[in-house]
Amino acid sequence: MTQLHEPKQDNFFQSWTIYRKIVAANNMFHEQIYADVKQLLQQQTDDFSLLDLGCGDAACLAPVLRDVAINAYTGVDLSAPALALAAENLSALSCPIQLELNDLLSFMQQQQHQYDVIFSSFALHHLSHALKAQFFQAARQSLATHGVLLLIDTFREPNEALPNYLSAYCKWINNDWIGVSAEEKALACQHIIDNDIPETLADTEQLAEQAGFAQCQEISNYRWHKVLLLSN
Repeated sequence: MTQLHEPKQDNFFQSWTIYRKIVAANNMFHEQIYADVKQLLQQQTDDFSLLDLGCGDAACLAPVLRDVAINAYTGVDLSAPALALAAENLSALSCPIQLELNDLLSFMQQQQHQYDVIFSSFALHHLSHALKAQFFQAARQSLATHGVLLLIDTFREPNEALPNYLSAYCKWINNDWIGVSAEEKALACQHIIDNDIPETLADTEQLAEQAGFAQCQEISNYRWHKVLLLSN
């Protein structure tokens, strides 16, 4: 997770402890999602470079990358503590590793390199609609000729208003999440209410098409959480 702007002082990103507990309990379907990611990356026929936007501590992606043909990894995040953890989690990889303390959009707009795979997990929903449009434009320009954008994020249901989504998501957290305390659930909900602006899938597909992507394929869906594969 990451965000383009500094998060409100909600204590959620001051420590990765709560998020790690959420992942460990599989409350957001990380096990299923990263199994899908591994299968997709194993389909890459040649060695590939990967840009990880909002990499966090890379704890979920690092084990996947050990089993695929990656030849260079670049991770971008706003959290210095998370990047320090990412360096540890990625240390087993034999390819070059570059970690950048920056917001994902600024990094793409400033750099000139092109990547075979751009990966982003639970980051895009922190951006406004206009900034999401810039994200897709910058991502397409940062992709190699046959590159792909692999996107994991939350999405509103068709015709689901943002307040209704936020209410439903927080209700799900409070009723169904395991392995986290009531106080930790409250912090997660407050973070979501303060920071999350997910789009519908249809709106996301429109943004991608306007940026020049030829295809936006829904790979899998787990409640509000989807895996998308976009290509030129």
